[in-house]
Amino acid sequence: MRKSKILLVVLVLSLLANAGLGFIYFYHSHSGESKETKDLYKKYPYLSKRILQDFPQDLLINFLALRRQLRSEALPYGNKFGFYFEYLPTGTSIGVNEKNEFHAASLFKVPVIIAYYHTKERLGAKDQEITLKEEFIDKDFGDLWRQGAGAKIKASEAVELAMVDSDNTAAKALVPLVGEKDFEEVYQGLDIDVNSDDQGALISAKAYASILKALYFSSLIDKNDSQHILNLLTKTKFPDKLAAGVPTNVPVAHKIGDFVDDEGNEGYRDCGIVYVPRRPYLLCMFSIGTEQEARDRMSNFSRIIYDYVSRTN
Repeated sequence: MRKSKILLVVLVLSLLANAGLGFIYFYHSHSGESKETKDLYKKYPYLSKRILQDFPQDLLINFLALRRQLRSEALPYGNKFGFYFEYLPTGTSIGVNEKNEFHAASLFKVPVIIAYYHTKERLGAKDQEITLKEEFIDKDFGDLWRQGAGAKIKASEAVELAMVDSDNTAAKALVPLVGEKDFEEVYQGLDIDVNSDDQGALISAKAYASILKALYFSSLIDKNDSQHILNLLTKTKFPDKLAAGVPTNVPVAHKIGDFVDDEGNEGYRDCGIVYVPRRPYLLCMFSIGTEQEARDRMSNFSRIIYDYVSRTN
C-alpha cells in the first residue's frame, strides 16, 4: 500500500513537471508573433485567432467558481431566465436553461444576413439597389419604413440598418436577394434545430451560439464578410443589457431581440461575443418578464462573467 502511494505521488509530480515544461515551451515558442500574424489581427479583429494562427491566445482553465456563482444567481428566476456562456479559446461552456426554446424574433436577422452574403459570394454579385415594396414595410423596429414603398436603398445600407438598428424593413428587403439554396446551405452549416409555432421560429440560447460562432470562425462566409457583420454588431444601438455589464472600451458584437406573445408575456434576448483581450467569450441570454427585469438580470450576469474572465489568473 505504501509503495503504491509513493508511486502515485511520483507519477503526479512527473505529470506536473511535464505540464510545466510544456507551458514554458509553449510560451517561449509562441510569445513572439510574426508581422504577418499581427497584420492579420489588425485586419480581422473580430474573428477567431484560431483561424489566423495555429495556437490559442490564452488559456483560462478553471471555471468551477464561476459555474457555481452563475447557477446560484439564476436559481430564483426558474424558467424565466436562461443563458449559455462559452469561453472561445477552449470551448468550455456553462449554461442554465440553455436548451429551453424561445421565440427568436430579431435574432434571426443575423442568419438572414449571413445567407445574403453567402449568395453574394456564390454569384460574385456587386452591391445591388433595392426598391422598397409595400410588403417590406414594417413599423415595429427601425425607421426605414418612413421612406415608404418605392424608395431606393443599396443592399449594403440595408445590411447596416438591419444589424445596427435591427431595422425590420431593411431585413425584409434583403430576403428576395437570398437564394433558396443559400438559405438551406447556411442552416445546414449551422447544424442547429429550429422549430416553430404559430407565433414564429423558436431557438435556444445554446443553438443561437452556433450562429455567432459561424461568424467568429468564418465557417460559412469569407473572412471579410464575417468580419464586416461582426463589426456592424459592435455598433448596435442597444447597450442596456449584455453590453451594460462590460466596460465601454471592450467591443461587444451582439444582437438583441424582443417578443410579446399572444397572452401579453414579454420576452427579451441579447446574444453576443465579448472581446476581452486574449480571452474572448460568447454569451447568449433570454429573460421572460418586463424589460427592466431583463436589463437587471442580463447586465448582472454579464458583469459577473466579464469580471471573472478578465481578472482570473
